[in-house]
Amino acid sequence: MARCFLLLLTAVVCVAAAGGCLRCHYTAYRECLQPTEQAVVPAPARAKVFVFLMNGLDVFDAGGLKELECEIVRAGFPKVYYAQRFDEAWYYREIHRLHREDANHKFVLVGVGAAATQLHELACKLTTDGIPLESVVFLDPAFSSADPATDAPYPTKVIRSHRWIGAPRLKASEELKLKRVGHLHLPNSPVAVAELVGILTDAAVKVPTPRLDFDCIPLVDEKRPIPRPNEPKSVPPVPPGWGVLCPEFGHPG
Repeated sequence: MARCFLLLLTAVVCVAAAGGCLRCHYTAYRECLQPTEQAVVPAPARAKVFVFLMNGLDVFDAGGLKELECEIVRAGFPKVYYAQRFDEAWYYREIHRLHREDANHKFVLVGVGAAATQLHELACKLTTDGIPLESVVFLDPAFSSADPATDAPYPTKVIRSHRWIGAPRLKASEELKLKRVGHLHLPNSPVAVAELVGILTDAAVKVPTPRLDFDCIPLVDEKRPIPRPNEPKSVPPVPPGWGVLCPEFGHPG
């Protein structure tokens, strides 16, 4: 009887914790509607940078990947996707569609934990297809199969939390280890967010800005309309004979 009561109490605590976590993160997600920071890159260039977030085994979003989506939007990058690790095929088709729509679109992939396997496979397929990737960011990567022993054929950045030893053989272009940051707090740590926003800003700088044709610029200034002069009002003279009506001339005889 005591064992059943203990199991029931553990289940209630787990459900309450998951519910509180969901309520916390999704409340923050609903509040991020408009960018609140002024980025150094113009808005049209930032709108061509697409971020694809891929979650790992964190079904309840305890790590706050949805909250990271809000942080990216607040930084001025509104084109953010969010999916699970089994949505790799959808991401593949969507990136192909965006690339056909505009070859100047920039793509940044971000995966957390066990999503590293699917993210690595997706990045390799896109690179083979000739679609350039600005960067592939691994947050505490954990490969379900073997770690890649060679360098990845795309720009990579690995950000690891304190004491995380997952995927030790992953050879990335850059690697950052954060001290005093746990696995669940890594996606929204200020350092990780700043690193990601810096990658997005560098990608937006590479977006070519359209130049205006010289023919549309007027070579001669148009003449401004000249206002009419305000003439002073003049009082007309009194007609002859009308002065008799004035009191100083007296009454007519």
